[in-house]
Amino acid sequence: MRLGIKGKQIAGVTAIVGLAVVALSALNVARLGRIVLHESEARGQLLSNAILHRSREVVGIGPDPYDALRKDPGLRAILESSIYGENVTDAVIVDTSGRIIAANDRTQEGKQQQERPNLSALLAPDQNAIDQLRVIYSREGQTLEIRQPMVLDDQAFGSIRIGVSTLLMRRELNASMRPALFTAALALVIGVFVAGLLAQLVLRPMHVIRSGLTRLGKGELGVTLDLPKDDEFGDLGTYFNSISQQLMDRNVDPKAKLEALQAYSRKLVALGRLTAGIAHEVKNPLNAMMIHLELLRTKIQKGMVAPVAQPVAAGTLGLSEQHSAPKSGGALEHVEIIESEIRRLDEVLQAFLKFARPEDLKLQPVRVAMIFEEILPLIEPEARTNQVRIVTECSMAVPPVNGDAAMLRQVFMNLAINAIQAMPQAGTLRLACAPSGSNRVEVRVEDTGIGIPPENLGKIFDLYFTTKDHGTGIGLSMVYRIIQLHDGEVEVQSTPGRGTTFRVLLPRANE
Repeated sequence: MRLGIKGKQIAGVTAIVGLAVVALSALNVARLGRIVLHESEARGQLLSNAILHRSREVVGIGPDPYDALRKDPGLRAILESSIYGENVTDAVIVDTSGRIIAANDRTQEGKQQQERPNLSALLAPDQNAIDQLRVIYSREGQTLEIRQPMVLDDQAFGSIRIGVSTLLMRRELNASMRPALFTAALALVIGVFVAGLLAQLVLRPMHVIRSGLTRLGKGELGVTLDLPKDDEFGDLGTYFNSISQQLMDRNVDPKAKLEALQAYSRKLVALGRLTAGIAHEVKNPLNAMMIHLELLRTKIQKGMVAPVAQPVAAGTLGLSEQHSAPKSGGALEHVEIIESEIRRLDEVLQAFLKFARPEDLKLQPVRVAMIFEEILPLIEPEARTNQVRIVTECSMAVPPVNGDAAMLRQVFMNLAINAIQAMPQAGTLRLACAPSGSNRVEVRVEDTGIGIPPENLGKIFDLYFTTKDHGTGIGLSMVYRIIQLHDGEVEVQSTPGRGTTFRVLLPRANE
């Protein structure tokens, strides 16, 4: 299904808003995930510090410190109350071999503690937000540990291990994301509504112009358009009314008809210039979008790093750490996508302007050999990169052509660059010129590259047609137009796998 201008405008604005919402939502989810992990670690550290503090008072009682820890009612109460902590599943004290000395579940005492992933390692600076969210949203869920070493008389005595569940973290994270998801959906709906409203307002004058053209095409005279006078569409309506009036007042005399036709042509040129002016106006919102994208990129980059300091445990039995929030990844990728699409739209507008803007030719005698000498230094670096050998066969004795030097330089530069790019694995580029019949000069640009498929030969001069991954489809279209403006001809012959030859015929200068 082919979209009209209105549909494309709504789709474009909606896509931009959607990508911005997705980027900001992803950034927010990553931030919330880090917050949940840090809060879980903070709760575990608080419980671990409480157990550590009580353990200091107990280990000196009795000959067996392990037995004292196991039988202390205060420590037992702290361990058993740990399951009431948010996201906490268990709390145990293990000896240096990993055997459980005391636990909130007494049936586990005396057993070997199974090794579990360390939550502190997940919060290390080199861990990104995607890895953290992948752990939280693992299908089966898992239990992470907060570990606190215990030291007695400068010797490792054991450790405190607090287990936290990723399933409980997931539930907490989902509850935190609901308002953000609602806000994102609301922003998207508002964006679609505003895009539709703007499209309706912007395109209304176009419907009026189309109606006027339909009436004019049916032969109705005196057709006028009532458009606001404060914008480009108002100027277009003024020109339309003037043309309509001229057609109505035309004389049946052949000379008057010719004068009317000339005036009509001038009006069409004015319409072309006005259309180019409208294209210029479209570039203004594009530039504004690029500026705001840079601001959005700066804000995202500033919010990537958010240091979070953990409290330092006091005493001789504990160790302390300080962590910083990991860098968020992936958010800038959406900004880059939006920027590339805006740049692509700008390239389309640039191509339109080149075709809509009238060209003023500065015709004078130009020697093709001198043009070749000027473009050689510009194309040689790329030729060396592709290992292409350049051969020039154009003498100063060849008669000059009648042309615009700057435009012809652009023609042969485009043809030479295309030829070099068609030889990625080395080859030969031949630039030649010679007198031709019918008072013309023949210029040939030949390569030994990959050639052009027969089905594409009839399309290569079409605007926006390209087979390159990063091509714009403008270069050969401009070549064809410039040669036409010079009253010349351009032909192409190509054999796939053997090379391509462009043959340009230009009129000789009257010396």
